[in-house]
Amino acid sequence: MLSEVQPNICFIGSSNLALALIGGMVLKGFKKEKIHLIEEKKINDTQALKQKENGLKKADIVVLLLDPKLLKETLAPFKKWLANKIIVSMMAGIDIAHLSSFTGSKKIVRVISNPPVLMHTGTHVLIASEQMDQLDKDLIETLYSATGQTFWAPSETQSDAIIALSGSGPAYFFYILDSMIKTGVSLGLDKQFALDLALQAATGAVDMIRKSNVPPAELCGKVTLANGITESALRMFELGNVSDDIRLAMRAAYHRSKEITSEILSEAR
Repeated sequence: MLSEVQPNICFIGSSNLALALIGGMVLKGFKKEKIHLIEEKKINDTQALKQKENGLKKADIVVLLLDPKLLKETLAPFKKWLANKIIVSMMAGIDIAHLSSFTGSKKIVRVISNPPVLMHTGTHVLIASEQMDQLDKDLIETLYSATGQTFWAPSETQSDAIIALSGSGPAYFFYILDSMIKTGVSLGLDKQFALDLALQAATGAVDMIRKSNVPPAELCGKVTLANGITESALRMFELGNVSDDIRLAMRAAYHRSKEITSEILSEAR
């Protein structure tokens, strides 16, 4: 349990995701005094930085949320304290090799999160360096479970695919739900009523998949009668090549993720 795991943690930089994580950890019983924050805007403030250095020195885990393009120069004053820490990166585009080079640490974890972590119902995909042992990984997993489900990726090479599916995934559902709600309103439903029905349809569909352990495609067949109402709707999806559109959209996200990583790394060296 998180209340029983109390390492010292220092956040360098901040974001809404980090603040959500800190809030979730505290709600689960983590002690506030174990958490230290060095805001990016105060890194060049010598007096403010001296007051924060003790928290960094004591830290077992350092979480990075900085501008990735300025990472190397920003971390330079801290590098002497980072080599023996577990380094956790919540930044886009910086791979494990560069994180290790910039910090001197061999124990690195990359975290790919999605927006629902702000509501403590999100997804954190964790990618570890080879030097992270099981106890280290269990510790990081426990911390991040405060704001959502955690998954370990088998390889860093999958990071762009993870971003395309999980990182951007909630936006795809927002888009689909918005279209369903607007169509419901055009068919005569009250907007709030349409929203409530669409959200419950989505929640119910996810629950059916989880509880039945039946693949989505198979469930689609189970809830569809030949020449029925649902089949008429699905037929329009097929005619409109909706599946192809989703595939193209995700591939666009995948390739854009690769481009952004290349851009960041070319400037971060």
